[in-house]
Amino acid sequence: MSINPTTNFMSNEYILGWMEAKTESIYGNMRTAMDTSDDRAHAEQVMNSIKSKIADAAANHTDGALLRADLEDAIKKYGTEFPELKTALQPVLDELNTRYEKNASAANNFPWKALNCPAPLPEPVSISKDDSDRWSKSIDGQVEAFGKADQLSMINIQEYNAQLNQAKQTASALMDAADKSASAIINHIS
Repeated sequence: MSINPTTNFMSNEYILGWMEAKTESIYGNMRTAMDTSDDRAHAEQVMNSIKSKIADAAANHTDGALLRADLEDAIKKYGTEFPELKTALQPVLDELNTRYEKNASAANNFPWKALNCPAPLPEPVSISKDDSDRWSKSIDGQVEAFGKADQLSMINIQEYNAQLNQAKQTASALMDAADKSASAIINHIS
């Protein structure tokens, strides 16, 4: 941290200007780090919610195709900022899409027109316990990685805060010294 005044006199206004210039980028970096940490926490929540829904679908034998929208939304919302989320969720979505398309194709190939009956709905997409365990393990690994990244982010945020405090303390000390010098000069004159 250095101050390079153009004259030998540093006014309080100059010191405050220096502090503003010094802290502006620090505040920007801190804001970005906090926003990223917040987004990562939301992505982590979404992944945990999806993992829970996968486990429920496997345990209750509900239609796994219903999870596709949640997976697509998570990838769309967080996949660009956190590509590792997409890496963890895309294979699950691909597998569910493949199973759904297979079931939909089987339903479309049913001779419902010849039998003069309504078109059948596709069979539900089943999720086995093995599927649930495999996908949950992948999601857990990414959630754990997000947690570690968040811990590092908190250290960076603390460092930015320390830099801000240091700049403020330096400016305050300089202003205090300038005020004391001015007072001493005035006392010597009078």
